[in-house]
Amino acid sequence: SFEMKPIKSLERMGRQWSGQNPMDPAFAGSPEAQAALVDLYEQFRDWTDNRLWLYDQQGTVTANQVAAVVRYCAKEKGITQFFVDSLMKCVQGEDDYNGQKNFVDELTALARDQQIHVHLVHHTRKPANENHIPDKHDNKGSGAITDLVDNVMIVWRNKAKEDAIKARKAPPQDFPADAYLLCRKQRNGDDEPTIGLWFDRDSKQFIGSAEDGAMVFYNFPHRPTA
Repeated sequence: SFEMKPIKSLERMGRQWSGQNPMDPAFAGSPEAQAALVDLYEQFRDWTDNRLWLYDQQGTVTANQVAAVVRYCAKEKGITQFFVDSLMKCVQGEDDYNGQKNFVDELTALARDQQIHVHLVHHTRKPANENHIPDKHDNKGSGAITDLVDNVMIVWRNKAKEDAIKARKAPPQDFPADAYLLCRKQRNGDDEPTIGLWFDRDSKQFIGSAEDGAMVFYNFPHRPTA
């Protein structure tokens, strides 16, 4: 991420891993609870050793720099999943459509040649209102971005539900989830699903239903046992 320091990324990921809010007052007065939380964070540290790498640079970079880092890590570190946040930090100017096209074209070529997956974060245009459900045509910049990639996944936050809860009103029934993951292109698949997600505030996880608890990442398949 060129917008968030690695220490903040690790802090958030550790919280999601543990399924607990480390700032909860319950941990402040209980040495046993604190020790259990520290143990979970140490498990996260051990599990990510030689699995998770973060590129420490904030601000704007060049497209060539990003492509070089991806190529190096794929060849030398064996990394298979890359997350780049975001496209607009890698290309100068929102109207540099050729630069955007060339950068995305380079990443898709790297993904194909190195047999890796690149998750490129991109932003949509500002809608007329926050209740608008975006589509792939709402992406900022060049239309070539969605043309070149294999998959387009859009995250939509259900602000109407949030506003209704704040106003102590009944949330809209048409869209009951807190957020939606919208598949709007899947070149090698048969379906483009829409997936409802519910936000668990303590763990900062998005989960599959309002009845589910936080996923337990240290206990595959992410559910607690009796």
